[in-house]
Amino acid sequence: MSNKLGIFLAGGVAGAAVALLCAPRTGQEARTLVAEKVNAAWGQAQNIGADAGSNAQHAYQNVAARGQEVVSNVQARGQEVAGQAAARVQEVAAKVKPSFTQDNDELREKIEAARQRIANQVAKNAEESGEAAEAPVEVAAEAVEPEPAAAADAEPAPAAEEKAEEE
Repeated sequence: MSNKLGIFLAGGVAGAAVALLCAPRTGQEARTLVAEKVNAAWGQAQNIGADAGSNAQHAYQNVAARGQEVVSNVQARGQEVAGQAAARVQEVAAKVKPSFTQDNDELREKIEAARQRIANQVAKNAEESGEAAEAPVEVAAEAVEPEPAAAADAEPAPAAEEKAEEE
């Protein structure tokens, strides 16, 4: 790699030497001409830099203005869409609300009817239970009372004998 760089530099030096020997102007004239060309190029570079700066600033201002315009358009469109969505929601809610109210009223009526049926059934069951409770009590009372003759003839139960012995 260093060999290639050395060859390149040697070629550059040889070319510069040949150019100086073959130049149609003297050294002073060549330096003056080169200085003028460099100064002109430098001036052009400065002008191009200044123009580029002002062009960039102008482009930035254009882009910023366009960005503000886009943002305001998006905001306006967003508000419009939000307004439309809110109106649509209100419309749907207005259509749905009567349906819910009607369904709620029907449900309340069904619940009230069911409560009434339950209350009637409870009252009916209470009457039947009362009647049923009275009838078996009379029958049970008759079954518990022994006949006097049968009680005297009956042998005492073993539990009764044990009680009697303990006393």
